[in-house]
Amino acid sequence: MAITMARWWLLLCGGVLIGMGLLLHGQVWSMHSLREEVRGTFFLWRALGQLTFVFQDDLTKAALWAHECPAEVLDESERAATAMLVLGALCAVGSTLLRATKR
Repeated sequence: MAITMARWWLLLCGGVLIGMGLLLHGQVWSMHSLREEVRGTFFLWRALGQLTFVFQDDLTKAALWAHECPAEVLDESERAATAMLVLGALCAVGSTLLRATKR
């Protein structure tokens, strides 16, 4: 019974970690694409967007925020997402290695 519960919890934790890692990878990819979009915009349009920030739509605000985010933060988030994926995969695979002993 205890082995079954341990297997179930390892599998659950592995799935949660894999899901969180994939979500974080998607968010980092989105931030990179938003930064590239802002970087490719004419500098006067960027300045105008900063001046009228309150009146901009949510996507434009997110792109302007992403442009201000340091690259080191994105790199650290990428490493954290990869670590979550690896730990999640280890938990999921480890759950299959637990076997109940026969009495």
